[in-house]
Amino acid sequence: MADYPNTASILDSATVEGPTGTAAKTRTSLSTQVIVYVNDEPVGAIQTFAANQSRGVKQITEVGTDGIIEIIPNSATKVGLTCNRIMFDGLSLTESMSRGFVNIQSQRIPFDIVVIDKFSGGGSEDSIVTTYHNCWFTSLKKSYTTTDYVVAEDCGMDAEYVTSYRGGKDTPVANGQGTGGGREVANRQIDNIEQAADVGLDGRRGSLDFPGLISAAY
Repeated sequence: MADYPNTASILDSATVEGPTGTAAKTRTSLSTQVIVYVNDEPVGAIQTFAANQSRGVKQITEVGTDGIIEIIPNSATKVGLTCNRIMFDGLSLTESMSRGFVNIQSQRIPFDIVVIDKFSGGGSEDSIVTTYHNCWFTSLKKSYTTTDYVVAEDCGMDAEYVTSYRGGKDTPVANGQGTGGGREVANRQIDNIEQAADVGLDGRRGSLDFPGLISAAY
């Protein structure tokens, strides 16, 4: 094992000097290591699952200055999800997500989606668990075509907020860097408030409502 001098990326090779038995490893995350759950039930036949987080920011300027003096967020983070799934096992997309309906007009109760990434290990201490909280369907599309007989559905969803942890619900993912032989960024900048928001400690959904923002610094 060796760190590439320019980037510190870990390079594995059986020819690199190291302990006896050192061999190349897979270090690139793969979708085969990810499982999507709803209500503790795995959602099968997913072709694409994508999450998009966005937040508006405002550029602050002032009279007398030719430039931007600060950039600040001016809205809450929005979390949008999309999913493409083949109709498989006789289940529609909504049914595969443990819902008791097939049309999104029927939804009246939100639900959580849990995504487990087992790339670093399958145990509770190694897996990265991301939860999209209080999801609502916003769109649903089903296509029947002659060019491809396989029937698939696409849906859009909005979540109220998202949390992630590794090694316990109150443990930030970044605290587990290096798990399974991965790279640990030694000089990473850590703020306790940012990490509390990342894991959703005490129901927090963001970091800007904690007191003392004016004095916050790494």
